[in-house]
Amino acid sequence: MVRFWGRGPNRNSAPRKRSLVCSFWPFDRHKKSSSDTYRVSDPSETHSKRSLRSSSKSHSKKRQGSVSDLIDTVVNTRDLSHLSFSRPPPRVTSAVREQLAKIDDWDFDIFDLSIKTAGRPLYTVCMAMMEKEGLLEPSWVINRQKAERFFVAVEATYKGTNHYHNSTHAADVAQAAMIILKAGPNSLNFTKLEVFSLICAAAVHDLGHPGFTNDFLINTQHANAITYNDRSVNENFHVSCAFRIVSQSEETNIFSGLTRAEYVVARRLIVNAVLATDMTQHMRLLDAFSQGYAQQPDLASWRDTDVLLQLVLHTADLCNPCRQIEFSIKWGELICKEFLEQGDAEAQRQLPVTPMCDRESVIVSTNQLRFIQYLLKPTLEVCRPILGTALLNVILGHLQETEARWSEHERRVRSGDSRVDPHLYMW
Repeated sequence: MVRFWGRGPNRNSAPRKRSLVCSFWPFDRHKKSSSDTYRVSDPSETHSKRSLRSSSKSHSKKRQGSVSDLIDTVVNTRDLSHLSFSRPPPRVTSAVREQLAKIDDWDFDIFDLSIKTAGRPLYTVCMAMMEKEGLLEPSWVINRQKAERFFVAVEATYKGTNHYHNSTHAADVAQAAMIILKAGPNSLNFTKLEVFSLICAAAVHDLGHPGFTNDFLINTQHANAITYNDRSVNENFHVSCAFRIVSQSEETNIFSGLTRAEYVVARRLIVNAVLATDMTQHMRLLDAFSQGYAQQPDLASWRDTDVLLQLVLHTADLCNPCRQIEFSIKWGELICKEFLEQGDAEAQRQLPVTPMCDRESVIVSTNQLRFIQYLLKPTLEVCRPILGTALLNVILGHLQETEARWSEHERRVRSGDSRVDPHLYMW
């Protein structure tokens, strides 16, 4: 049985007292893989079809194809035994080391790092941040080998065929989250346990994402929607997958160096931060932070940083339009592609097509401009005390250029310019 904490209670840096106590939930135990090599099966093999086999048979005459066949590359929630965790970490070349030297730069090129690491940027970014923040033994308590195997397994559980929700996006969010965390006046107030929890939460915040929204999974009665009662379906699945990876093998138990009390805190912070990335929680999160800030403007004196860490991760998840122009445009195109594929799937199943996914009417620039105006800018305004003046100026400068480019694209599409693809920026 995997023990999630390993050290005794006598610690010099005990975690802060919290008003909430996280209870443990039981993890299913599965037979471990006997393979000696780390392997993720072909995408069509990574999702067990047993969970929807009976339902797909009964509905086969009503719908074209089953949802299980459509989302056949999601890691199975009941069995992660196809992971054996012994694949070696990616080799850190001189080119990768040169790139990682810029990890604290907001204009960090995650796409270039993905190429240089042969599609393994998430492991590379997370291990670099763990090292930089002094979280690995002997500086702190996290076992290096277990951390390596955990992040290897996490990266392999992301669906590489997703245009947007893949390990490159997760690495981008993790890097942004750490910059945001250290940018403002509260940067020196976080414990190692809180920094560690944020890195883990960022790494797993879209783990096993199927490439479809919560509403799609609910409308198609997917097994995950049934499991999580239509509430934050993807987000619950992501964080559940993460802790199942930990429970699968002691080799990936990244928490083994923590005391029991520290594990309780880390699990709560990770779970809450990932669940807060659900857009249905957006206004609740902004209101919670605004109310807390109104009561205590000195962020460094906040004893309970749970909401603060949630907002840091949520902002990092939203902020790719604030990146350097070529990166922000690319992210906008990638999310548009993923949405359009969902729209195609909805149309195939004779479901109402989500407006932002409708291939016949969508303009990528319109989607991006609305996202910036109604979601991103209000979030940045609320986060102003966290971001600090220097980072905020960089972010707003990039965002202004991004808005100008997308506005020009939208103008050309609506004017009937035949050279402009409504789904791509280039013309």
